[in-house]
Amino acid sequence: METNTAQVTFADVMGICDGKEDIDCSNKGLTSLSGCPEKVGDFNCSGNKLTTLEGAPKIIKGDFNCSGNLLTSLEGAPEEVKGNFDCSNNRLKSLAGSPVFIMGDFSCAGNQLTSLKGETDGTFLAGCPEVVEGDFNCSGNKLTALEGAPLLVGGDFDCSDNQLTSLKGATKKIQGDFDCSNNQLTSLSGSPDCIMGDYSCTGNQLTSLKGGPRKVFGDFDCSANQLTSLKGAHKKVYGIFNCSVNQLTSLKGAPEEVNAFVCSCNQLPSLKWAPEKVKGDFDCSGNQLISLEGAPKKVKGNFNCSENKLSVLDGTLKKVGGDFICGDNVQPFDEEQVRVVCNVKGNCIS
Repeated sequence: METNTAQVTFADVMGICDGKEDIDCSNKGLTSLSGCPEKVGDFNCSGNKLTTLEGAPKIIKGDFNCSGNLLTSLEGAPEEVKGNFDCSNNRLKSLAGSPVFIMGDFSCAGNQLTSLKGETDGTFLAGCPEVVEGDFNCSGNKLTALEGAPLLVGGDFDCSDNQLTSLKGATKKIQGDFDCSNNQLTSLSGSPDCIMGDYSCTGNQLTSLKGGPRKVFGDFDCSANQLTSLKGAHKKVYGIFNCSVNQLTSLKGAPEEVNAFVCSCNQLPSLKWAPEKVKGDFDCSGNQLISLEGAPKKVKGNFNCSENKLSVLDGTLKKVGGDFICGDNVQPFDEEQVRVVCNVKGNCIS
């Protein structure tokens, strides 16, 4: 015998609200927002059993949080949100009904989205916000492409942990970080043109860096891919350049100048074509190096050449501003051997 689940409305639990104060009706067992005021400051209805936003306030002067419900659509969502909009961890299959303009952050992470467009049942509706002045987070969905993404993002753009095979449709200029890690990318074609923060494409299936952004002002992390070449990398990286855990047998194409450089856990037999200027650490551990020929002449941070096949320390490296780390090689090196070939300001760790 079927039993009908009793409706639990906003009015039932919260009574009559004039909207002059912020409203927190989270974790109240609500199944309906019927009875909400038209305007409110912050509005938090997260952690309920809502399957629709029908009845929600139309104007939110602060933040709107409907995360952790059972929503499959945003139809009925507020028309205007002046703060953050959080619809994460629902069952959304479409962003149809989303506000066009978000003045704060927008998070639709942890849903079942296959597209950022607003198409539902063959009908095209407005989908993803066109402008997000804060961070945009669509991570943890089932996206295969980024068509329909915001035209403008004022903060970070996080599309990690999806099923992306292309970056086509990505916002062209990112004011913060861009994270497309842990997808199925084989190419960086379609990347944003300019990223003011960090760029992470780690954990994909990249064999090349061609097609990537023209400018990255932070760190560049392409670790844990299938790279056999660094062709396509920027000549100058303002932050850390991390190409560890790939299949590199050569550093040809590597940046000429970096803040720090990590090429550990590859198959490098030589450091030829390594960056000439390293302002921070240099990590070439876990390769197949037999000499330090090709290393930068000067590393201002730590230098780590441990877990290689070194039997001598001869090479181009002359000065290390931090520690010199050289354990687990063919030949164990003591401090005297290290300091004979290189001026080390820090400790010699073998």
